[in-house]
Amino acid sequence: MAPIGKLALAALFAGLSVFGFRASMGQMGSNGMGKLLREVTGAGAEILGAPTPFKRAFTGIEGLDKHLSVLVAFFAALVDDGGAGWEVTAFYVWGMAQFAAGWTALVLEGRRSGNRGRIVSWVGTAGLIFQNLTWTFIVPLYLTLHLFTSPIAKLGGKDAKSKGDAARQSLFVYLWDLALLPLAVTLGLVVPTIVMSLPSLLHQSAATHYNWIAFWQAFPLWTVLILDVLHNACYFLFGSLTPQDAQGKPTTPGNGFMAAVSGVYQFGLTISAVTHIPIFAVSLLPDPLRSSLASAFPKFASLFSQVTFARTFVPHPLSAPLTVDPSNYGPGDLAPLVINFLQYDLYTGNTTLFLWALYLHITTSGRSLAKSLGTAIFWTLVSGPTGAALALLWDRDELVKEGESKVAIEAKTK
Repeated sequence: MAPIGKLALAALFAGLSVFGFRASMGQMGSNGMGKLLREVTGAGAEILGAPTPFKRAFTGIEGLDKHLSVLVAFFAALVDDGGAGWEVTAFYVWGMAQFAAGWTALVLEGRRSGNRGRIVSWVGTAGLIFQNLTWTFIVPLYLTLHLFTSPIAKLGGKDAKSKGDAARQSLFVYLWDLALLPLAVTLGLVVPTIVMSLPSLLHQSAATHYNWIAFWQAFPLWTVLILDVLHNACYFLFGSLTPQDAQGKPTTPGNGFMAAVSGVYQFGLTISAVTHIPIFAVSLLPDPLRSSLASAFPKFASLFSQVTFARTFVPHPLSAPLTVDPSNYGPGDLAPLVINFLQYDLYTGNTTLFLWALYLHITTSGRSLAKSLGTAIFWTLVSGPTGAALALLWDRDELVKEGESKVAIEAKTK
C-alpha cells in the first residue's frame, strides 16, 4: 500500500493539474484569445504587428496544419507584439529558462535505468502531449505516474549498502546520455527558442519565422531524437565510456556517475540561474533605487520602471481576467494575455516538479526535513523553483555512492 504522504501528494497533483488547466486553457474561450486564434487560422485574418502573410500550411496534412497554425499564432501573438512592455520580455525570458531546466529534469528522469521500459521513460511522448494539452495539465499527471510506478520513488533502506545498491540499480544513466544530454536540449529546445524569438534581429522572412515557431512545437521529439542519434553514433565510433572522476581518473561506478550527471545538473542550473538572478533582482528593486538607476541609465529607464515584481510575475486573478476584442485590439494587447496563460501554466507545472523533487529528496536522501527545506529555499532564491528541483535531485543522487566498494570497477554502461 502506498504511503499516506504519497497519496496526499498525488491528490494535490491532481488538483493542481485541474486548476492549471482551468486557469490557462479554460480562459481561452472567454477572454477573446480563443476567438482571435480561430479567426487568424481559419478566416484568413492577420495578427497585428506580426509578419505577413501568416502561414497556415506546414506539413501538407490538413488536420495537422490547422492544429499547428493555432499553436504558431499563439506564440506569434507573444513574440511579435512590439507594443508589449519590458515586463513581458522579462517574464518570457525567465519562463523559457525555467521551462528548459524543467525539461532537462524530465529527460534525465526518462533515461534512468530504473525507468527503462516503463511508461515514465516515454518523455518524448509526454512532451508532445503537454505541448498540446499544456505543461500544467500533463506534468502533474506524469509525476503522479512516476510516484506509483517508478522504483526510484521507492528508494530507501535501513543501511547505507542496501540504499546504495538500490540507488545504483535505479538511478544510473548511460554515460553517453549524460555527456550528450545538455547538447541535445540545447539543439532541440534552446536554439529553436532563440531563433523563433528574434525574427527581426535575424532578418527572417514571414514564412521562415512561422516555420521556426512550428518547428519549435516538436522540441520533445527533436531532443529525444538528437540524443538517441548522438548516443548511438558516439558508441559506434568510440565505444562505451568508463566511470571517471572530475579529474578524469578511473573510479567506481557511483563516483563516475556523480561526476557525469553533475554536468547535466550544472547545465540546468546555469540556464535557470543566469536568467532568474538579474530579472528577479530588478523586479525587487526599491522605488528610490529604481528611480536612481533610471536616471543614471536613461536608455533603460522603461526597463527599470516596468520590470516590477507585480507586473512581471503576478498573474491576473481568475475572477478578473484579461480580455481582448478580436475585432478591435492594438499593440501591446495580445502579449499580456499569452503571458498570463504562461504564468499559470508554468507556475502550476513547476510547483508540481518542485514538490515531487522535494518529496524524493526527503524520503530517499536521508537528510532532515529542515535541511531539505533549507536546500529548496536557497536554490529557489538563486535559480527559481525549477532550479531548486534540479538541486534537490542532484543532492538525492549522492545516494549512489553509499556503501559502494572503494575498488574501481569497470562500468557496464554505454
